[in-house]
Amino acid sequence: MEKQTAIKYLKRLGIAAALMLLVPALLVVLFDPFYHYHGPVFGMKAVLEERDYEVCGTLDHFEYDAVLLGDSLVENTNTAWLSDLFGVRTVKAIRAGGSNADVLWYLDRAYEGHELKKVFYCIDKAALCADTTVTFPEKDYYYLMDRNPLNDWKYLWNKDVLLKKIPLQLAYNTVLSYDEGEAYAWYRTKNFSAQAMTAFYTPAESFAEAQALPEELDKNIALLKERILAHPETEFILFYPPTSYLWWDRELREGTLSSDYEMFCRIVEAFDGLDNVKLYGFFAAEEYTQLDHYMDVVHFSLQVNYELFADMAADRYAMDQQMVDTEWEKWQQRVERFSSEEIAEYYPDAVLYQGGDR
Repeated sequence: MEKQTAIKYLKRLGIAAALMLLVPALLVVLFDPFYHYHGPVFGMKAVLEERDYEVCGTLDHFEYDAVLLGDSLVENTNTAWLSDLFGVRTVKAIRAGGSNADVLWYLDRAYEGHELKKVFYCIDKAALCADTTVTFPEKDYYYLMDRNPLNDWKYLWNKDVLLKKIPLQLAYNTVLSYDEGEAYAWYRTKNFSAQAMTAFYTPAESFAEAQALPEELDKNIALLKERILAHPETEFILFYPPTSYLWWDRELREGTLSSDYEMFCRIVEAFDGLDNVKLYGFFAAEEYTQLDHYMDVVHFSLQVNYELFADMAADRYAMDQQMVDTEWEKWQQRVERFSSEEIAEYYPDAVLYQGGDR
């Protein structure tokens, strides 16, 4: 009798333990806040607040025909703008601080299950000059990307997913307002003004000699061109975003200003003339480079973010070799004037540019 009682007790204990494991896993699979298994259910909005954990799931399971590729400079883009301006349904594939290889990994993933009408690619000098090795396998969220079900336990029995992410998902779909188009947006907590952004930058006390571009640039351009040629059905809109005068001052002081011109020339040589590419450059757009538009040397306001896409939709700031040659000489002189005179308004003790190597 005692043996039978013990067996019943062990069975009940086993059932209870199984339920304790099964119920949380089922909740995660059902609500799937990182969209690892499926898209939104029950007509719920897609709540996208954890960029690196969610991008791959959106690429796999959302409905779209366009992708926005880039870093934090375009993270505040509302995808509803792209729908209105270009007539496409877009997901963001943002890799903040990442390499070109990482961004193209996202693009390849998108093509695995979708036909793309447009790809918006934000040109980033640091990404194009980075190593051509994909960095995702080194990240702690790679289990959401590798399609290996054996490590899904990290997601299915994740306390933060159960107690924080799912409740937040439900809150945004019931009592809190949420705009799906603003996925991963961060602009609400930032102050965009010259006074605020100058605190993020200290001018170097000397001006370095001109620096050459790394060999990785040509390798990364070749990788991007390889994707473009492989998908003639897709229109690729490549654009170089604006950056503040302080960013250009830093380029001048680090001796990399002339390499920006060389980079633009190589980009134009590689992509200008391809039937499925449109190329835009905002490097000399003075209305967008004023310090009041920024919260640090590179991150611009929401209004600027919108205006860039409106300009591209209207085919303004198209970039070809003639445009680069014409605008660059004037822009270089404008940067030098800022670094030799105007910067003193913000940094009275700054060493001023006196001419020479740049």
